[in-house]
Amino acid sequence: MRTIALAVLALVAAPALALAAAPAATPMSAPSLQGMAADPELDGKVQLNITQQSLAAHETLAEHRQPYLRHLYVATGKLRVSNLATGEEQVVEAGDMATEAAGDWHIAQALGDEGVTLYVIDQMPAEAVSASAGGL
Repeated sequence: MRTIALAVLALVAAPALALAAAPAATPMSAPSLQGMAADPELDGKVQLNITQQSLAAHETLAEHRQPYLRHLYVATGKLRVSNLATGEEQVVEAGDMATEAAGDWHIAQALGDEGVTLYVIDQMPAEAVSASAGGL
């Protein structure tokens, strides 16, 4: 599933990342996977919700969890993402991605003296897109 999500990201999210920057926590238009799913069984069943987030230097986000698989693309800065259920930590620098497991509690912190700009990419069932707000 992770391979599928990354393949879809390469096909779908790259053009979305080129869009003019939106204000923090403003949902962008969710690209449709209709006719583009890497796995034909997912065609029309999975949607991506992409939201831009910004963190000030050293800012920590409150504990959070989401019901769906979430990918984080760090555009600027350095971010530590900690899975509070497993103790796993990911340090993600500009140009890299992290993945948050569905249902687990997470916390994220901007590292260093530079703020962080990231894109939160939620992979969810198509029917859940209209009912979900993006963000951490």
